[in-house]
Amino acid sequence: MFEKEFEGKVVLVTGGSTGIGYATVKSFLATGAKVYFLGKPGEDLTKQTEELKAINPDYDFASNTIDLCDYKAAQALYAEIEEKWGRLDVLVNNAGVDSSLPIHKMKQSQWDYVMNVNLKGMFNLTKYAIKYLKKTKGCIVNTASVAGIYGAGCGCPYPASKGGVIAFTKSMAWEQAYAGIRCNAVAPGVIDTNLLATVPPFAKKNLAKQIPLGYIGAPQEIANAILFLSSSAAQYITGVTLQVDGGYVPHNTAG
Repeated sequence: MFEKEFEGKVVLVTGGSTGIGYATVKSFLATGAKVYFLGKPGEDLTKQTEELKAINPDYDFASNTIDLCDYKAAQALYAEIEEKWGRLDVLVNNAGVDSSLPIHKMKQSQWDYVMNVNLKGMFNLTKYAIKYLKKTKGCIVNTASVAGIYGAGCGCPYPASKGGVIAFTKSMAWEQAYAGIRCNAVAPGVIDTNLLATVPPFAKKNLAKQIPLGYIGAPQEIANAILFLSSSAAQYITGVTLQVDGGYVPHNTAG
């Protein structure tokens, strides 16, 4: 779909070891990009490395696991990318965590964990990316969620943080437009990722019935949207949150 669109460009993907992030990594590599992807602190990325090399031994990529909220680690990461490839063209802030606990059962540390990964981590990686993206007139794509638009029945910090991602995206687009940096977001609906791993098959079928297109989305469908927003086809698009959800609208908001 984007053959050679990103040839010679450098992309950083957080939360790039599984699900939407890993599909995004593979998609950018397939278009000729050089990709640096991040996993969770302490995560073993050997499997992903071997798989990517098996797909194409000529893929140019690197990986690491850092605390996204550690500003020194973020600065060191960008210094490494600059030394290795000399540029940065696209930042994909995809890392995110969830919590399904009702708020009266939630510890403050659990709230803080979701907010730190989903918001502070995005802030930190974006802050130190700006000086590199200015040089290339690059772009940022953030992963929000339809939960940030509609809310959710439980697990308040997740939709709250994703609503913050959407507001952050709009503000960054406005703030950095003068520098030629675009900033957009994708808002996935119900997607078949690790977040659905514990959902039994019958419940997945019920979820699918709430989606007008009739099925649960695949990570690749979100990756396609991320590549579009990063591409020259979207050069006049900034500050947008693109819902990729099969038309999903929760029952409590349908009218």
